[in-house]
Amino acid sequence: MKKIMMLIGAAAVWLGLFPAAVSAVAPQQPTGSDKFHKPSELFSARADGRALFVEHFKAIHYVNFPVTGPTRIEAAFAGEVNDFRISPMILGIEGTQAGGTVSFTLPGPGWYVLEVNGREKLILLADPVETDVPRVGDAGVISVLDYVKSGSDDTLQTEALQRALDEASRTGKTLVFPRGVYRTGTLTVGSNSRIYLAEGALVKGSENREDYPSDGNRPEADHINNKANYSDNGEFMTFSRLLLVDNAENVRIWGRGIIDGSGTVIRAQGKPANLIRIRNSKDVLIEGVILRDPAAWNTHILHSERVTVRGVKVLNDFAVPNTDGFDPDASRDVLIENCFAYCNDDNIAIKTTNNMDLLQDLERVTVRGCVFITRKSSLKVGTETKAGRMSDILFEDNDVVECDRGMALYCYDGAAFENIRFVNNRVERNFPDNQRKAIHFQILSRSGKGHIRNVLFKDCAFDIMFPKGASMAGLDAEHCIDGVTFDGVTVAGKPVRSLSDLGMEEPRFVKNIRFK
Repeated sequence: MKKIMMLIGAAAVWLGLFPAAVSAVAPQQPTGSDKFHKPSELFSARADGRALFVEHFKAIHYVNFPVTGPTRIEAAFAGEVNDFRISPMILGIEGTQAGGTVSFTLPGPGWYVLEVNGREKLILLADPVETDVPRVGDAGVISVLDYVKSGSDDTLQTEALQRALDEASRTGKTLVFPRGVYRTGTLTVGSNSRIYLAEGALVKGSENREDYPSDGNRPEADHINNKANYSDNGEFMTFSRLLLVDNAENVRIWGRGIIDGSGTVIRAQGKPANLIRIRNSKDVLIEGVILRDPAAWNTHILHSERVTVRGVKVLNDFAVPNTDGFDPDASRDVLIENCFAYCNDDNIAIKTTNNMDLLQDLERVTVRGCVFITRKSSLKVGTETKAGRMSDILFEDNDVVECDRGMALYCYDGAAFENIRFVNNRVERNFPDNQRKAIHFQILSRSGKGHIRNVLFKDCAFDIMFPKGASMAGLDAEHCIDGVTFDGVTVAGKPVRSLSDLGMEEPRFVKNIRFK
């Protein structure tokens, strides 16, 4: 119990200080159009007695609402409840069941998953109360409604929205998106932009692939119209996106609104557009918003420096391929903190792809305090590794609710991986995909031969033994995995003191494995 309370206290620190009142603030409601917000037919929910809007989005059901402290949840399921579990399990949230209703108390702001009958998920995105809300009419604040028509869900307004963004960049004023729907194709964000999406604002991507032009008309990985040349290699896969932060400095995008890429529709047209790409930029902050339904990687951070993504909620379509959560690529000083990500593909994939011929060593990437669900890898470095060096990478205090591979290092293109730390991460269960390994390290030679050196696992816990255990394989005696330390690691509650405790097959070209 002491450890649980310490964890809750730590969560309160990163979320800020909140009053002790046990109550939920007015819940977030959908935008004015039901077209984009389908009510859940399986779940209904109340927070401290107040009804919440539960949305059925793709394969999940979720609710996004602010809280000020401990909050009592009543979640009703439209069917028989045979069993349930509440994640992150490290918090020890105990629920009670009465008929089809499960009741429990959230300790405060955070990301939680109620799973019923081992299948249906209700994701509870409990935000801290906003403290930095710009008001239209205040000095230095402008409204996007001064540039676009409001109340039209089907009208594409790309040009008008771009004018508003350009004005915000030119003047340094804060551009506010009030509640409403804003249909658009690709938009570009420039330096000194401050963009606030109010609760109920929905930036909705076009459902026409032609509204996402590729850089220099470069051919992309079109699995519908050009199957022979399809590639999921990040160097060639995509050159388009909904929102582009390009060659910019001093950018902030924040709020409680939604950016939706219509990715399920446009990927079916063969268009692998990212949701957000931050390219060749510095000092960028994305905070608090929901980023949902990309056609490929959700947030691609390419050749950039000092990028922070904090408190962001990623909701991808579990059925759309290549929909990673966050992809730091040839970047430096990146922080991904206190985020939630539900992905078809990797939650985190730290890369050096050479996309757009932008390549440099990757350094100092931290991922901490997040909650993740994926059918693929969760905490991953690779697969594209085309720079000379990728170093000083920290995964800390993350809860992986479900994944195919918990922690993966894939050095396939010749880089030197150095000083990679997995500290105080927890993996709850295995998603039955094709690998089913808690840990998977591998060196291959696609376009170069690399190394993996100095990897630390400290105070990490795997709640179960994955079906295939763990696996580590270097390439050869010269291109090997050198220096892996396990300190305070547990599997199914048992301390790891040997390879057999990890269920690991005999490692190949691996040396200096230590157990503490």
